[in-house]
Amino acid sequence: MIVKLFFVSVLSLVFCSLSSAQEPWQSRTWQKLLHYSADTEISEIENADFFISPLGKSNSESEFLATVALLTASENHDNERVCRYPARAIYLLSLGYHVVDIVGLCDDFKQWQGELSKQQVSIVYADGYLGNPASFYGHLLFKLKSESHSTDLLSNSLNFGAKVPDNENPVTYILKGLIGGYKAKYSSNHYYRYNINYAEVEMRDLWQYTLNLNEQEKALLVAHAWELLFSQYTYYFTHRNCAYHIAKLLELILDEDLMSNSRPFILPISVFSALAEATTSSGHPAVLSIEHTLSRQARFRQHFAHLDSPMQVAVSNIAEGQDIAANIQNMQKIFSVEHQLMMFDVLLDYVNFNLELDKKNQHFVQLKKHLQRARIALPAKKVQWPKQSDILPHTGQKTTTVRFTGGQNKELGDYVDVMLRPAYYDLLSLPGGVLPNSALSMAAVTLRLENDQLKLSKLDLLNIETIDTQASGLPGDTGIAWKLRLGNERNYLGPAEVSNEFFIESGMGKGASFNNFTVYGLAEARLQTPDSLNTRLIVSPTFGVLWSNKSVKGLCQTSYPVRLDGQAYQKRLESRCELRAFANNSADIRLGFSRYLSSEFYVSGAWYF
Repeated sequence: MIVKLFFVSVLSLVFCSLSSAQEPWQSRTWQKLLHYSADTEISEIENADFFISPLGKSNSESEFLATVALLTASENHDNERVCRYPARAIYLLSLGYHVVDIVGLCDDFKQWQGELSKQQVSIVYADGYLGNPASFYGHLLFKLKSESHSTDLLSNSLNFGAKVPDNENPVTYILKGLIGGYKAKYSSNHYYRYNINYAEVEMRDLWQYTLNLNEQEKALLVAHAWELLFSQYTYYFTHRNCAYHIAKLLELILDEDLMSNSRPFILPISVFSALAEATTSSGHPAVLSIEHTLSRQARFRQHFAHLDSPMQVAVSNIAEGQDIAANIQNMQKIFSVEHQLMMFDVLLDYVNFNLELDKKNQHFVQLKKHLQRARIALPAKKVQWPKQSDILPHTGQKTTTVRFTGGQNKELGDYVDVMLRPAYYDLLSLPGGVLPNSALSMAAVTLRLENDQLKLSKLDLLNIETIDTQASGLPGDTGIAWKLRLGNERNYLGPAEVSNEFFIESGMGKGASFNNFTVYGLAEARLQTPDSLNTRLIVSPTFGVLWSNKSVKGLCQTSYPVRLDGQAYQKRLESRCELRAFANNSADIRLGFSRYLSSEFYVSGAWYF
């Protein structure tokens, strides 16, 4: 009874803004509880048993009346059915209805939500993972955050994902994900399982945005998260994914929508960009605090970089040497206890992230045993590493781009390009929510207007480039530069008079960073449909440099394309340079020059949204 009176008193304030002329089933809260689409009164939840009324999927009044009948019944409760709707019960309580005491009646729900007064709600962002197409753009989790750090990993979390068969190949996954070939649902598990999978196995950094909720909003949101465990959907890779559906969950306690239902591409980072500017129903900024958890690999690399040169050499000797015990003893003779603690921290992180990649590697198994024996003899003291300033994910550029380019081709004259990139970023994008020195885009289309003719200039179905320069150089952490691109494009500068090829190209190489400069080299190969010179295969050694200074960033790249088949052609270096002269999170201006057998100069401006 005390719990029931508490809900009656504290939750009534959430809905005090409802107009007296508005029916309760027309309120924003009720519409959000049923996940009705903004433009049609039809729920996006597909399973009929989520609704109490047979008409509930498309009739909010019918569902409201059925809910009242179920939750206000004085006897003969269908407990299993009643326990599915704690958020609806909270809403009815706020309207003055005498409803079933769900917290007292439903042990599973009571245990799942825990002691709310000692918890907060957070949204966790796992950054992009290029090893799995499902995770290219990152992932979101809904998390109950314990005030006690010792129990936080046991907090319940909500995950949204497609129900994909085991061992589904990536191409099938992408194709079926694009056309709605999978069903999807929410699942709940302890947070440590996701922390292990994302931060320890897949080596992804985690960002935790804690929400700024009062007790009423928190109770309502957590109760609705429980309700969604009984919902099902059709999964679409681009726009009905974890980002979209968790955004729709959060909109229950926000004064405005985070994501438009009609947006064709919705990424996890888009939710955080909107959330950082959102306001709760009670008028407070939606985000209270932001925490960054480094992956084991990132933590190792960051701490290794903090070691001075003699310490790095000693760590390398232990990691690479054959006589592990002797190298550890030599380190103990030379360095102070404080420095030993730092080096053991680094070495244990190094060993553990390598064992996640190959658990049976005997070198790392033996190395870990030696390190643990040596470490346990030192004081049980935690190393206080220097804190590194973070670039927050939501501060980067927005995910969809429209770019207008005006340029001049030496042979063909003036032209105008219009590019639409639904997602995501390129090598000159601002940092924040993106992998450093990387590019990731999908379905980017460029149209060119030239001599009063409009043509498809380029279609990048997929473009991935990454230059990993943060590796330590130790075995198992060497870092590579690589790229994969496929699509269709016209080459306006090359030897072929007619160019309009479908292609796939890839490259592999190395990169290195020096202060504000990153240099890299790639060995590239391209397979394409024949051009007018009947060329199908091209190989290219490629060298490039990236540099940055505050808002200015530049890229210059030179390659030497060698055509391995087709007709004779003039061989020459192919070069391009591009400078980002101005940028913020919603716009940029760039200048560029390209040269091969002909040349182009251009100026472009982009709008990000």
